[in-house]
Amino acid sequence: MQRFDLKRFRLDRKLTQKELAEILICKQNYISNIENGIKPISKERLDILQSEFGDISKYYSDISPKQNTVLKEVTPEDFMFAGADAFSRQVVKMMNDKLIAPYGMLVEKDKEIERLNRLIGRLQNEIEELKKGSAQTENPAECANAV
Repeated sequence: MQRFDLKRFRLDRKLTQKELAEILICKQNYISNIENGIKPISKERLDILQSEFGDISKYYSDISPKQNTVLKEVTPEDFMFAGADAFSRQVVKMMNDKLIAPYGMLVEKDKEIERLNRLIGRLQNEIEELKKGSAQTENPAECANAV
């Protein structure tokens, strides 16, 4: 599998993320996400780079898993904390991207919705009362005939 090193490409060309984003017709944070390995670069954007700058093949590198690589001894607790930390960062990212909301905010919104629904009910009742009152004052003869 190959990976395109966008950061090395950008730095070799002495471009800022903002300048590269203008060339690729995207936002600067998209460039940052690609450079940080959060998002892959699309084929269409690679084609734009190829057409704008010519041969970009030297910025591709193989990313294959290394065999028999031993990391430091990891305890189950270290592994658990690393996983919990990654999970927490992902949740915060999702909240920042407005994909999810904190539970406390949801409870507050539910209470506000309940309050507004009660207010709507009261206002509807007041409207009905006003309609009844105005019907009686507009045409008292019809009210008398209704009785």
